[in-house]
Amino acid sequence: MVVPLNDMLPFATGERKLAACVLLLLLELFLEGADAVPNQADIENHLELGKEFLARGQLADALTHYHAAVEGDPNNYLTLFKRGTVYLALGKARFAIQDFTRVLELKPDFAAARIQRGIVHLKSGEYEQASEDFEHVLQEDPYNETAQFPTAQ
Repeated sequence: MVVPLNDMLPFATGERKLAACVLLLLLELFLEGADAVPNQADIENHLELGKEFLARGQLADALTHYHAAVEGDPNNYLTLFKRGTVYLALGKARFAIQDFTRVLELKPDFAAARIQRGIVHLKSGEYEQASEDFEHVLQEDPYNETAQFPTAQ
């Protein structure tokens, strides 16, 4: 229901009416934002769209959807890992490392994230950090070929 501002504020004039307008607009924006909290179905939809865009090679679009999924559930290590791999594919090493590091905070034994982070460090010339990641994986899985190859270089 739309109520004319003059009916809502019959005695307000000038600056008071303007201030009231601004407050009402801010309240409306806040209330709209409260409805924007993603639910699990929204998150799953973003994950599916991210997967589809990734399969088509549309990395920027995939990143947009994975980012939305992470915003909806920032503690889902698999979603963070997916976003990190897209960052890596886009050449955004700093953001990839941040996501892989967060994944490892949530799930320290997730070898794929540690290997990917090690690869990013290796490509960035951060050999000590790369070696630490690969060695950590090899301590848990001495036959992990992906972690063995970079350490042999």
